[in-house]
Amino acid sequence: MTLAITAEHLAQIAGRKTALMPALAEWMNQLCPQYQIDTAQEYAHFLAQACHETDHFKTLREYASGSAYEGRADLGNTQAGDGVRFRGRGIFQTTGRANYLQLGIKKGSRDLFINKPELLEEPEMAVWSACEYWLTRNLNDAANHPVSDRLKKKYKGAVLDLSPVEFISYTVNGGNRGLEDRKAFYAKALAILSEAEAGSREMPAMPAMAGLAAAGKSKSNKAKSSKAKVEKAEKAEKAEKASKPKKTQTKAAAKAAPKPDSNKAKKPKAAVRTVKAKAKAKN
Repeated sequence: MTLAITAEHLAQIAGRKTALMPALAEWMNQLCPQYQIDTAQEYAHFLAQACHETDHFKTLREYASGSAYEGRADLGNTQAGDGVRFRGRGIFQTTGRANYLQLGIKKGSRDLFINKPELLEEPEMAVWSACEYWLTRNLNDAANHPVSDRLKKKYKGAVLDLSPVEFISYTVNGGNRGLEDRKAFYAKALAILSEAEAGSREMPAMPAMAGLAAAGKSKSNKAKSSKAKVEKAEKAEKAEKASKPKKTQTKAAAKAAPKPDSNKAKKPKAAVRTVKAKAKAKN
């Protein structure tokens, strides 16, 4: 079962609640799994960077004006006003004309974010742009290394020996700004999400057991009902049989009944004639 991120998780990681959290959690659940960001460890790294870059999930636009990026050819800012127009936006603070252009191309509309840079301040696009950045820099590979591993990264001519969270921080930030905060957010996020992930693994079994118990109870009730009906029918049948006289009893009663006196029932013809003769003599 895929780990689900909630606004409460974000609040626990950040140490505060913000208005953006519900929408960000919703879009993370929809988009992150599409980029194979779906385990506690991967999310912990992803959210540690997001939490720092958005000032605890408070803003999706850089506080600075962006004027410091004016004329930065490495960011593609070749036109006047590009620094301010294409300042950091989204949960990883996408910055510069070149990066805005690339995101539009990936969306299938080349100048989408060039013409409307503020679209990256919407929760959906803010999460999507970060997922794209994560994918193109292969950051899941670094995220899945044990904490004790050391990863090599070239930075300003020097080869650094970094932990996974340090490696990802240097990649997202382009340096080590806020490194200690990012490491703290990662540790907190990993603890919170590991617990949530363990709970999500156990959840599917609970409804199944409840379903089995309910099914067993239903079958038991049906069996009891059926048994009660059979017992009721048997009692009725017994009562009916008890109310009827048995054949042996009927025959015995018939034998025991007194037979009519044949002499009383039928008088001989001779006796009848004698009676009649006596009657005439009296007359």
